[in-house]
Amino acid sequence: MSVYRVKSCWIHCFLQMKEKSFSCDRATMQWSLFLLLLMGQCVFITCQLYEYHFIKEQMSWDEARAYCRENYTDLAKVFDLTDMRRLQDSAQSQTEAWIGLYSEPGRDNRRWHWSLPGEEYTENKTCWGTGEPNDRPYPENCVRKKDKWADAPCTHTFPFICYDETMKDNKTFHLIGEMKTWTQAQSYCRQHHTDLASGLDQIYSEEFKELLNSKASKVNLWIGLFRDTWRWSDGSNFSFRYWDMDSFNDGLNNRTCATTLLERSGRWSSAGCDQRKPFFCYDVKLDQTSGLICS
Repeated sequence: MSVYRVKSCWIHCFLQMKEKSFSCDRATMQWSLFLLLLMGQCVFITCQLYEYHFIKEQMSWDEARAYCRENYTDLAKVFDLTDMRRLQDSAQSQTEAWIGLYSEPGRDNRRWHWSLPGEEYTENKTCWGTGEPNDRPYPENCVRKKDKWADAPCTHTFPFICYDETMKDNKTFHLIGEMKTWTQAQSYCRQHHTDLASGLDQIYSEEFKELLNSKASKVNLWIGLFRDTWRWSDGSNFSFRYWDMDSFNDGLNNRTCATTLLERSGRWSSAGCDQRKPFFCYDVKLDQTSGLICS
């Protein structure tokens, strides 16, 4: 068994009586704290220490979850690509292993998520076009934008807009004219920028609107909104997905538990939950770096 430590920090900012959450490294946390103090806000900082544990013994998904809950916290959850890389580094062999993601198949069990980790989806019916989302033809699990939003099959191809947190070429958003499926567009954005444009603050920002008006006002574009039936074992609402589309089967044919394919860059696939595989657990310990700071 090997252990790999992943340190993540959450800043809980109470702004106009509404809580928002961010995931950050220490440098980002300090910069965010500085900005929040300048705005005169109270900030509660809590740092948590993640430990990933690779268990070689082969078990079914349910047995693995019971083992993790008895000995650690739960089956491993993954917040973003950085977590995924650290999870890979903790493995002792290049094999296939369970993680804590499972599916509850069914049309009514789907939930909307933004592709960008940490961006929470809030229902806003004014964003959708008339009669949308209509889920026809079923399933329509990804979202395109023209003037308004509409759901569409994720296998359709459209241009798309990437978000870039590093301001590459002095731009936050980049319009990509290539026709790609939603998953291909997501992979492109994550490789070349940060992610597909995600969240109302991005989609309705002035820069985003100017980009649409200048180049793509009459073109359907993928944005980073999708829905699925997948859940994390510990109840976390993390939206990060890392599927290997060559082997992924979206909760069909009783393949309702997720594995990480370590020999395929850690990409995820689905498998029958009764199959026996090694697995990853995670453990969380509260760091002493916590407290309430007010300006």
